[in-house]
Amino acid sequence: MTTPYTVDDSSLTVALDEAHERIKRAEERLARIACAHIAAAVRDILTDHHPDPDAPFDAAHLRLILLPLGTVEADGTYWTTTGEARRLSIPAAGYGAGDVNGWAHQLNDYNRDIWMPLCQSDTAPDGTIAYRLDLAQAVALPPEIQNMPRMAEIRDRLTAAARNPWYIDPYAWDRHGALVADDDPAATHTDFHIMDAEGLRVAEVSVNHEPGDSEDPTADLAVSRASAEFIAQAPQDLAYVMAYLEHLGGGEDAELPHLHSACGHCGTQLYTSAVSETPTALDGSTRCGNRLTWLGLPRQHLPHP
Repeated sequence: MTTPYTVDDSSLTVALDEAHERIKRAEERLARIACAHIAAAVRDILTDHHPDPDAPFDAAHLRLILLPLGTVEADGTYWTTTGEARRLSIPAAGYGAGDVNGWAHQLNDYNRDIWMPLCQSDTAPDGTIAYRLDLAQAVALPPEIQNMPRMAEIRDRLTAAARNPWYIDPYAWDRHGALVADDDPAATHTDFHIMDAEGLRVAEVSVNHEPGDSEDPTADLAVSRASAEFIAQAPQDLAYVMAYLEHLGGGEDAELPHLHSACGHCGTQLYTSAVSETPTALDGSTRCGNRLTWLGLPRQHLPHP
């Protein structure tokens, strides 16, 4: 009997936990969006769907009644900014403009941690538990982190510096000014040039590490090399982090494979993803499966443009 594949139980468990967590975050975000839509629907009803966003209306709070199954529903009672109770006509439940209860029914016991902080406790005339939703707070929908202006600015800067990958090109000199290998013990000064994919210099980190000029030459050289590596890897690292933030925020799956090229040896289609820049086959393999080298060993896939 052969074993056609193995199962990594720990990775499956982690993947399932992450998927459930993403579902939970998405449901919480939906509840918060529903609150904003409730506020927008009240405004639409009271202004008769006036197109001017600054059209005047007088609602500050809306009553939400707790239903037996744990969801909530508006009964039409609202309060003005002066505290006066009034009534509005609630259309049949739906999800269009003005359909208050279509959105209110999205709120329930499972996502109460999201909508309850926007409410005050209340009691309906028949004694039913109710809440007063603060409409001004509800409509102020906070952006998800991947959609914040700062993130857009980072994306723009990342796109503008798109000649990736960057790499380090070190130059070292001895105390007489002669060019030596960067790992030569006689080196006393090193310039780490950070180059883009077209061979243009984008940054430079320089360090004097002659014993007379430095208290700890070895440490100074190591820190400078690490700084250069940090700069050189910044575009790829930022792209990874940005993609994973969107992944965690419920946006595009960062692990989604995208066709990269075909293997020049065997023709297998190779893929990359936002979090994995190594071209691999869809099954994750990096070696050719149907051609062998003269040594009898599988050769590495060779991405071919």
